[in-house]
Amino acid sequence: MSAPDPAEWARIAPHPGDHDLPPGRHDLHRSRLLAAITQEPRTRRRAFVSLRPALVAAALVLVVAGIGGGLATRSGDAPPAALPSPETTRPAARPAPPDRAAKNRGYGTVRQLTDAADLVVRGEVASVMDGRAVYRVAEVLYRAPGAAVPTELMVAAELSGTAGRPTVLYLGLVDPGTRVYHPLGGEFGIFDLAGETATSRSAAMSVTGLRTEDGTATGRAFVTTVAELRQLARERQ
Repeated sequence: MSAPDPAEWARIAPHPGDHDLPPGRHDLHRSRLLAAITQEPRTRRRAFVSLRPALVAAALVLVVAGIGGGLATRSGDAPPAALPSPETTRPAARPAPPDRAAKNRGYGTVRQLTDAADLVVRGEVASVMDGRAVYRVAEVLYRAPGAAVPTELMVAAELSGTAGRPTVLYLGLVDPGTRVYHPLGGEFGIFDLAGETATSRSAAMSVTGLRTEDGTATGRAFVTTVAELRQLARERQ
């Protein structure tokens, strides 16, 4: 912006001569006032120009934010990641004690039965009452150290319906307080006797050998002798 024409100075800035000022001071004041008037529009213009880059930058920020919001909205259409189910975060169940797991598993040989048993006896079921069988002991083939050797045992009801049938049982102690036993592995630990011949109670739940397993005998009842069962019991002792 150009400075005002000197002819217009009188109208823009009247001569201060009427005021009581020192000589020459009124001209100085007048020139300063005109310079300020001339400078003010320039300063305002610079301020306006300097604000333009900031306004442009702010507009870009708003545009980018709008694009980002649209992308976020579209990405929100995708299904959220699955949260872990309570089942996956729940602690794993505590495994059974090793001795109990060993006494309830399947068995492959008579040696395994003998090594896991607390008591190996020959005898017969005298009666069944209240879900338990009273077993009359005729011979103890093996007993664990500290195990009692009674003439009668309380056995879990797997033996129901076998009263009077001679058997050899491989037993695990269920409750030390009440001295209740159960056949190891269910019918794995039950052998029916016919004289001196011992036959596994079940073909499906049967060992396949005395000391080593025989894969070809799977699914068949295992047959041996009472003498062999005694020998294996003595080997453990």
